[in-house]
Amino acid sequence: MVAMVVAATANAQEAPDGSPALPGLQAHRGVIDDTWIIAPKHLGTATLAAVKNYADEGDIAAGVSLRYRIDHADWIAADVFIYPAGEGSTDDMLRRAAEDFRESVSFAERQEIYRNVWWGDESPYTAKLANGKTLEGRFLPLVFDAQQDMLTSRTYLFYRKLYFTKIRLTTPVGAVDSLADNADRFVRNLLDGVDVISVGGCGKKMDISVLAPGQSPPPEMADGVSADGFRLMLRTGKAGLPAYGPATEKTLSLAAKRQLAGGCTTLDYHPPLEDDTRAVLHLSFEASDWGATPKQ
Repeated sequence: MVAMVVAATANAQEAPDGSPALPGLQAHRGVIDDTWIIAPKHLGTATLAAVKNYADEGDIAAGVSLRYRIDHADWIAADVFIYPAGEGSTDDMLRRAAEDFRESVSFAERQEIYRNVWWGDESPYTAKLANGKTLEGRFLPLVFDAQQDMLTSRTYLFYRKLYFTKIRLTTPVGAVDSLADNADRFVRNLLDGVDVISVGGCGKKMDISVLAPGQSPPPEMADGVSADGFRLMLRTGKAGLPAYGPATEKTLSLAAKRQLAGGCTTLDYHPPLEDDTRAVLHLSFEASDWGATPKQ
């Protein structure tokens, strides 16, 4: 789909020297070609202790896991799982995430990894993020025996950027109060700090149009870019062709920024390198892994 858009754009809107009108817009293998999970090594009072990319074991659908150590409460195991979800309503996706989590616990019971499992009441959970933003999720409390220890855990499920994020905080039952005291802050810092960036067709059409000389974009696109970054309106120069230079670069930069805010871009993206401040985990997909659209 994107390749067709690129071809149509290049054919209809070539610069006088024959260069493509929108450098950075390219064909993609599928809905998502690559995803990068960027995890800070320090999140408030938590420190990244271990990472695992399940694609290294041939299970790309399992995504990645991160274990953080809470500096002043090292008896708490803070595990984070980020894995492909697809596209759907938040309610439907969170319902599916909760069902999947319950089944994983049931599997552990059948394998006698967990015993004497007791579920608390599942409930909605609203994470309060930076800048006053919020993210709706689900909260599932759990008590169980594991390896002769009675443990309690608080699991938080979220859906964003076509991925599930599962945050599970676990501790011996005797330290249950410290678990509650640390949970909200860790969840907030994690959601604010860990990013998921994908590159691909994103299951969306890149809608590019050229304004006629003297024409202005509609009010909702006063800067020439839609809210999700997938619709662009380019201004023209004297010859009636897209104006090259800083104006076009600014439009593309704004489009990329808005696409990335949604978690997936069809434009060029250069992931950061792993360093002393962050871990960068990479998932590379085949064209058929996500189907024709994110919903599949």
